[in-house]
Amino acid sequence: MLLLTIILLIFIILLLFSLSFAFRERRRRKGRPFFDNSPVELIEASDIDPIFASNEFGPSINTETLLIGDAGSFASTNLTEAWILCVLAKSASTIFEFGTCSGRTTYMLARNAPEDATIGTITLTPETAKNYQAGSDDPDLWSKQALIESNYTKFLYSDTNEEKKIRQFLGDSKTFDEHEWINQCDLIFIDGSHAYSYVKSDTEKSMRMIKNNGFIIWHDFSPACPGVWNYLSELATQYPVKHIKGTRLGILKFTNN
Repeated sequence: MLLLTIILLIFIILLLFSLSFAFRERRRRKGRPFFDNSPVELIEASDIDPIFASNEFGPSINTETLLIGDAGSFASTNLTEAWILCVLAKSASTIFEFGTCSGRTTYMLARNAPEDATIGTITLTPETAKNYQAGSDDPDLWSKQALIESNYTKFLYSDTNEEKKIRQFLGDSKTFDEHEWINQCDLIFIDGSHAYSYVKSDTEKSMRMIKNNGFIIWHDFSPACPGVWNYLSELATQYPVKHIKGTRLGILKFTNN
């Protein structure tokens, strides 16, 4: 009897271990940590807009975009993330990007946006890096990373046909005057400094800049970037922030009603 009890206990322990591993692996593949308590809901891309719904062949031809590969790119969106952004850009007349970096995503947004679209984008440069305003609780790691990514004075879109659509702002996003962009943007992409104070500042500006039914998208929604992860988890208690499955994109369809 004792032996049977021991065997049964071992079986239960192994079963629980297997279930725990399977659940943890499932969450990992979706980009979420095991037992995370974030209120940000995980959704499919098709939950954003019906255009992303797949047919028997996969994504429809209506989601065709022009992209540049991410191999060798620096601090950039991967192809799935860029594809989602560019599909939304196809119907956006005014776009704003916090964090130009190399200008790769900027170029793709401009390349896929309508011919008369305007794309604003802001970045620090080596000359303006001294204006970076780290918050008192921002780890040095994220300040250093932001400055490393602000090493460009020329961008991927420079000297291309798409440059005419782009308005480049140089400086710190905390001091950026968003007045002329208020209620003007169909799509905003936040991918600047991932320090908490900057994610908060860029988001608060974006909330004033976005049109009703426009999209705000954040890059690097992941526990590996605690400033983004923590701020969006807080924001999700007030607004319906979502996490697109298989990506590091947080997204909010902004409605003011």
